[in-house]
Amino acid sequence: MKRNLLVTLIFLTQGIGTIFFALFIASYALALPSNRVLHGEPIFRIPLSIFGGLFLALVTLLLLLSFRWKTKAQSDHLPNE
Repeated sequence: MKRNLLVTLIFLTQGIGTIFFALFIASYALALPSNRVLHGEPIFRIPLSIFGGLFLALVTLLLLLSFRWKTKAQSDHLPNE
């Protein structure tokens, strides 16, 4: 995997995570004078589901790629037997 593609994937994951976090905090902060929580309302629930699912999938993908990248990098430095 090219390094530029990996860096782009990392930034994309961070951006999706930031959007998810901002929506999640907004669902609590917008109803602050009361005890209501808005993350059950469709205006928040649908984007939270979409961005949360994307964020989970991208984090899982990056985790798997990091193990593969680490194993490949370590095998490049092993002495020949």
